[in-house]
Amino acid sequence: MPRRWFPTLRRPAPAIKAGPEYNIGWTPAGVDRARPWSVERAVRDGMERAVWIYKAVDTISNHAADRPLRVRPRSGTSDEPLPPHDVHPLYRAMNIRANPAEGAWTFKKRVSMQLLLSKRGVFLEPTFSRGGDLLRIDLLPPGRTRPVPSTGADVISHFETVTITGELRTLGVEQVRWIRTPHPLDPYSGITPLEAAGLSADLDFFTRHYNLSFVNNDARPGGVIGIDGDMDGDELRLLRARFGTGPSAAGGWTVLNGGNVTVTDTSVTPRDMAYETVAALSKIELLAAFGVPESQLGNASGRTFDNARAEKTTFWEITMPPHLRLIADAFQDDAGEDAEVYFDTSDIDVLREPRTKRLSEAREEVAAGVRSIRSYAELAGYADEIDDTPATRALWLPSGRTSLPTRTADAPALDTTTPSAPAAGKTLTPASGLALDDTAADSLRDRLDDALQALTTRWTERTVARLNSPRHRKGTRHWDDRGDTTARTGLKDLPVDQVIDIATWQQEAAQALQPLIEQAAATAATELHAALGSTSTATIAVWPTIAPLLTTSLAQQAQALADDVAGTDREGKSLAGIVEATRAWGRSLANWASAKANHLATATVESARDQAAAASPRTGLVRRWVAHDDGRTRPDHEAADGQTQPYGQPFAVGEDLLRHPGDTTAPPRQSVNCRCRLAWRLDY
Repeated sequence: MPRRWFPTLRRPAPAIKAGPEYNIGWTPAGVDRARPWSVERAVRDGMERAVWIYKAVDTISNHAADRPLRVRPRSGTSDEPLPPHDVHPLYRAMNIRANPAEGAWTFKKRVSMQLLLSKRGVFLEPTFSRGGDLLRIDLLPPGRTRPVPSTGADVISHFETVTITGELRTLGVEQVRWIRTPHPLDPYSGITPLEAAGLSADLDFFTRHYNLSFVNNDARPGGVIGIDGDMDGDELRLLRARFGTGPSAAGGWTVLNGGNVTVTDTSVTPRDMAYETVAALSKIELLAAFGVPESQLGNASGRTFDNARAEKTTFWEITMPPHLRLIADAFQDDAGEDAEVYFDTSDIDVLREPRTKRLSEAREEVAAGVRSIRSYAELAGYADEIDDTPATRALWLPSGRTSLPTRTADAPALDTTTPSAPAAGKTLTPASGLALDDTAADSLRDRLDDALQALTTRWTERTVARLNSPRHRKGTRHWDDRGDTTARTGLKDLPVDQVIDIATWQQEAAQALQPLIEQAAATAATELHAALGSTSTATIAVWPTIAPLLTTSLAQQAQALADDVAGTDREGKSLAGIVEATRAWGRSLANWASAKANHLATATVESARDQAAAASPRTGLVRRWVAHDDGRTRPDHEAADGQTQPYGQPFAVGEDLLRHPGDTTAPPRQSVNCRCRLAWRLDY
């Protein structure tokens, strides 16, 4: 009697349907080499079932739909693009309504989504009026549209699409706008992120499906079945078929009749499968393929503000530009050769930062006198609002009062001619007074005052900004003035040394004032040499003696502000009160700026003339002290008015000896805010 073993298993083996063979080489149009990730499957098995694919596609397409499409003239060799046209036929279809069934936003979103998911790309059909005006744009179904190769020199003969009713339509090349990420080998195909991340998408799905089946099947993924007895090959195949494999059969058990059967449970736990690791790696690979950082999907947890902003910058500099460029290029022929089509991203903050920084540098260049106002206006994009005149083309020194023409023809209009020196060997009569500019110190004082006033405003507002900065308020009671207590609120004092940087103040003051002082000193020395008929070329070094007057006094003012801020903070004043006190200090600092400008101007001009006289071979120089008679002159200086001393002898001013008005070695009570001057003459 033949052996009967597990009769319940004896049934015909299921038929196995052979699948098609795919050619991995080049294939002509109509043969989809990536059929496993056709657009239908990309939507069904990718976007509709994998959360990371959905969010990546949704995020990119939302941003693409938000961007308005513009047309502008080609900028040529200019660094700055030209402004867009006010109106264009493309504007209505791409920014208002694409066709009767779709608004522009929905249309652009669908175009973007198809570009990300369709290997064949996106097929657009524009419709024009008899006059050539664009009336509407429709999307053709990517799964039922294909390019047909040409047998001639052209790559494409025409396009074919099947309508929803099954009708085959033939469209000329000029009737279709074909958008795709170009394939490196196949001109009739595109490439999508899912082709690179397809395994990650499948792995993410199957690991989730496995865990779902694991829970549904009582947390038993499977086991090993041992049979007591012999089995032939057919019976073994039948047994394996009965105990199904794959995620849908995970945890399933089958009860059999007959024979001795032993079962060994070798199931693994979800932790052994390291599902969390697999899921995390799948997420990283999927988001990397689409180029979307997780923070741009709405989850910035675990990231600092700087890291999240860096991810946003990367997204807008690497992912979005080529995606938007592909869509815009489809309409380039409609714009013409002299224009370019682009998506307007000018309101994206992270993309504006390089331009903002460049404009800030340009403004500093204007303030430093190395860039003209006209040049900055052209860079900033409002050259049409600034007249092209000698004044706007000139370079203005930091004082804002002295201009340097950039063209020789502009010099007369700017009145920059300098007085010529008297001829050498000029005959001077005995006791003749030297013709020197009595207003030289006053002119320099005005320029220095302007520069210092601007600096004091900058220092005050910078201090206010740093007081309000979260970085400096962190850990102090000023973190939240509403009284809320958070982890960033503490009892620390305001970091006054960080809020007020004395060294930076001194550096900025030196950068602004040194050119003005050196120029005025050189002019005063040249003027005295010219009056004496001297040709001396000795170097006049005034700034090294003037600089300590500025830096020392400025350090005292900054320290006074620092002490005031620290004191009001310890007194318990609110941040608003400290800010108001700081601004009040800034207003009072204006008086200091004017007084310091007086002192520096007087000291510069008189010291330069003193050094010029020392370098001249002339003898018999006599100087007379001239007080500034306006009712505000200090008594000692008023008493010294008219006092005459030969060159080299000091003036007796009160109980002190001064070489000249504003003497840098004199006590502050005699030199600060001094507006006196010296009159020079030659005695033989």
